[in-house]
Amino acid sequence: MRFNKFLLKCLSLLLLFSCNKEDVVRWQLKEQVLSYYRDSVPNYEKCSAALFLLENMDIHYSLHNESIDRFYAFMDSIYQLPVQGNGFYHKMYDEATRRYGREMAVNQIIMPDTRNVTAQYLIENIDSAYSMWKRLWADEYGFEHFCNYVLPYRMGHEPLNDWRNKYMKQQHPRVERYINYQDNRFNMYGAYAVVNQGMHTAIYYPKGFMPEFPADKLDRLRVGSCQSFSDLNIARFRSIGIPVAKDFVPQWGNCRMGHEWVVLLPNEELCFPFGPNEDLGWHFFGRSENTLPKAFRQMYAKQQELLPLTGSGEPLPPLFESPTIMDVTDTYTTTSDATVRLFDMPLVKERQYLYAAVFDNRNWKIVDWGKRHGRQVTFTKLGRQVVYLPVAYARHDELVPVGHPFLVAADGDVQPIVADTAHYETVRLIRKYRFTYWLNQLCQRTERGRFQVANNEDFSDSVTIATIGKVRESRFHSLPTTCDTTYRYLRYLSPDGSYGNMAEVEMYDSLGNRPGIKRMFGMNEAAGRYRLENMFDGNVLSFYDHRLGDGGWAAVEFEEPQHISEVRFLPRNDDNFIREGEQYELYYWDGRQFASIARMEGNREGVLYVDSVPTHALLLLRNHTKGQEERIFTYENGEQVWW
Repeated sequence: MRFNKFLLKCLSLLLLFSCNKEDVVRWQLKEQVLSYYRDSVPNYEKCSAALFLLENMDIHYSLHNESIDRFYAFMDSIYQLPVQGNGFYHKMYDEATRRYGREMAVNQIIMPDTRNVTAQYLIENIDSAYSMWKRLWADEYGFEHFCNYVLPYRMGHEPLNDWRNKYMKQQHPRVERYINYQDNRFNMYGAYAVVNQGMHTAIYYPKGFMPEFPADKLDRLRVGSCQSFSDLNIARFRSIGIPVAKDFVPQWGNCRMGHEWVVLLPNEELCFPFGPNEDLGWHFFGRSENTLPKAFRQMYAKQQELLPLTGSGEPLPPLFESPTIMDVTDTYTTTSDATVRLFDMPLVKERQYLYAAVFDNRNWKIVDWGKRHGRQVTFTKLGRQVVYLPVAYARHDELVPVGHPFLVAADGDVQPIVADTAHYETVRLIRKYRFTYWLNQLCQRTERGRFQVANNEDFSDSVTIATIGKVRESRFHSLPTTCDTTYRYLRYLSPDGSYGNMAEVEMYDSLGNRPGIKRMFGMNEAAGRYRLENMFDGNVLSFYDHRLGDGGWAAVEFEEPQHISEVRFLPRNDDNFIREGEQYELYYWDGRQFASIARMEGNREGVLYVDSVPTHALLLLRNHTKGQEERIFTYENGEQVWW
């Protein structure tokens, strides 16, 4: 026995001398933690939990530099002031990023967990997490589930601290009375409802790099990013043993940005996405139009399918730098695999791995990866009704197209999009950005609206001179009138259920002149700043919004009686329609980039006709005068089809 111990000690010393400093630190940490659970308080499951954390610890770290510390201190001091309006916190974020943003993003020091995590910290984390699982939920989900979704001591790359005990002390008293009696398999849902409420969660979108907040400070936030509020909910739920994780879409398939949210994982089979203060099931019901190309789950453990990619030695996009994200796209939507033919180019032959990208209003953003096989690459589990572009990732974040764009259609069919430059067509353009369900509803709110004239202020002698018919396009519409004499007053009488919604109303006499307005009046039960004067202010984004669905109307008194020959109206809108006098350019994807077809100026009708457009092309309409929102589209059956 003594000889065996002596031999083990010699082998240990030999190992120490043969390893580098990093390996020695890791080995010592592992020995301290495992010997504690093996010898001091024998517990096989805790020992296994420790191994789970230790074996995956080498890929985790915190980011640090002096500017990041100053950013934390500045924002923490702001959140300790008396509560302010959301606008104040937005300004303070802008001020903090102005002061520290550039320095925070450069010269970052990576602090590996293998050097930064102590045995005591790890043991306390394991003991606290294990205690909550065993006491409250061990009959609901298994040990592996516990390791993946309750045990991890960090959410991302935030500074380490004792967040678990802080939030456990906050949340456990709120749910203890509901779970201390007879076991009930629905208790976890009740605990969810109690914990996920009362959070003030106004969103701030960072204009540049913003570090992840320390987890123990997240409960002070009143305004923050989706990531910050997701991390807060993860900390709160995991602290009382409820399994949760962070899922995210790196880039929506048909609009800008991506999104992060939390998922409740009550057992190995069920998954419920949620945001702060939300009922289960609501999170994507309110985002039904957003197409999802890929969804990933942030894990603590290394994902085996990603290890060949991350260890390939090829340049890696930031999304796939760490092998800790798990593809969960088919949890959310129906998916398809796509095998894509590649261009014959040297870069393709140099790369083992290629990527699928989607459009984000301005550029292509990587959302998936695939391994090349000769002149083909296969991408798996792609969301449908999305257009993808196969690309290679070059250095300096450059994306190089390596194949034609392709659509994964609603039925799963994979359709290459290749412009036919031997055949051309004329296209009718009315927008530069997708036409949403909400915009369609706003257009329909104007239908059956009436324009009336009168000489009495109370409109007791009113005459209807124009009635709005079907409205299916979000732009200015012109109506000729039946006005046969002059009148002092004109009003817009909105249909029931429309809340009076209208952005602009313009009146013209028989010479095409706009008469002078003496005053405006009407049913001005406006909601907030949305007063009836907005209908006549020339600002297409301001609008009238009546507090009640019915009864809204707005009138003008002319400086002198007028004969009105034409009325123009604009439904409440997003200002992505064709604007008179603004400069536009139409592009098509030529296989490598967006190539110009024509430049033109917006007209009064809000409709542009462009000749000599290649058929079957992927198109993009850009407003050079203003704006950021623009989407790719195809032209099918005389209409713009948005992707």
